[in-house]
Amino acid sequence: MSPLTGMSVRAKATSAAVGTVALAIALCMLALLLVVRQNLRDSAEADAKQAAVSVEYQLTKSRNLPRKTLVVVPQPVTIKDAAGRVISSGRPVEAPLDSKVEFRANAFPAVRVHTPYSVDVAPSTTALDNATQLLLRQVAPAAAGLVLLVAALTWLLVGRALRPVAAIREEFTEITERDLHRRVPVSKARDEISRLARTMNATLDRLHQAMTRQRQFVADASHELRSPIAAVRTQLELALARPSRTDWPTAVHKALQDTERLQAVASDLLLLARLDAQEAPPRAPVDLAALAAEEVRRHPGTVVEYPDASDGDARPAAAVVVHGSRVQLSRLLTNLTDNARRHARTTVSVGVAVRDDMVELSVDDDGPGIPESDRERVFERFTRLDDARARQDGGTGLGLAIAKDIAHAHGGILTLHTSPRGGVRVLLRLPCEKRL
Repeated sequence: MSPLTGMSVRAKATSAAVGTVALAIALCMLALLLVVRQNLRDSAEADAKQAAVSVEYQLTKSRNLPRKTLVVVPQPVTIKDAAGRVISSGRPVEAPLDSKVEFRANAFPAVRVHTPYSVDVAPSTTALDNATQLLLRQVAPAAAGLVLLVAALTWLLVGRALRPVAAIREEFTEITERDLHRRVPVSKARDEISRLARTMNATLDRLHQAMTRQRQFVADASHELRSPIAAVRTQLELALARPSRTDWPTAVHKALQDTERLQAVASDLLLLARLDAQEAPPRAPVDLAALAAEEVRRHPGTVVEYPDASDGDARPAAAVVVHGSRVQLSRLLTNLTDNARRHARTTVSVGVAVRDDMVELSVDDDGPGIPESDRERVFERFTRLDDARARQDGGTGLGLAIAKDIAHAHGGILTLHTSPRGGVRVLLRLPCEKRL
């Protein structure tokens, strides 16, 4: 495992800042030391060359002068003959840095007049050693102090920046399924932390809405199931209380009707649970026009309509293919036509067309219609409007909700409009199957 695994974000940021600054300072000091040493070394060599020339010149002049003539020798001097052999050498005595060191001319007794020779002066390393010691003794402690200052500032600034995170964490840990109305605090700064807080609040909003819908759904389902269960139980208790006076075929028939209603509600609830879980059924090309024709054959009172040539860009097609689940699309169409037949006076029509690479399936009825203010509400689960759209043989209240979920699962939309027949038009738009 990495050594940084157990460290906090604050410690990691401080370590990264300290490491970066320390590395940068070390590289700068190394580069400075190399440049200074090179410059001082070049300067020392240049001074040594000049000193060699000066010594040679002084020695040349001193041969014709009295023995008391002095020769200035700032560094160790070596004199070699033409063959490179050392014929004489001299070293200045120790003296203060700002003083001159002198030798007498007779310090080089082997140098004779008219004898070829060369003078070598060793470069001085005093300045180089002083510069190195200065960097090590004075600059290094200053660099260490700068690194500590950066560490302290980083620790404080990162701690201050992460303070909203601590507040978010404390608030979030106290939120349970019973406190989904609570929200984490959002700082005024427009930074990543405030965006994180807003994202978490948006997620809590969706979770709260989902929990609210689930609780409402459970309550509605319990209510819907309680009614037929209570009816079946009442009928059976009455039949058992008066077995001799009970019309058993009628009692059994009524109990069977309530049982079928229970089965329909349970089946719809199971399908909604699968749609909510986003379980992907097997998908394949589905001919929506053929599906509509099958629905019409099962219910002879329903007619199929295709757009005529004057209907804008809509065009009829012998085969209108979409990509999806045939079972679910068939259930969607059945729910729409059953809902239309339940509220129609005389006629229900199904239309299939293609417009702008979208398949449009419409189901029209000539019933009382739905006000615009209620057209979104009817897609909610277990929603029923007034008596104008409800009858004794009404459905489970889940048909349109299931149809809308199936449409969304197939990338389509389901909307309500006013039908030319005077009732309601339910319009389904699905992406058309792409053909190569």
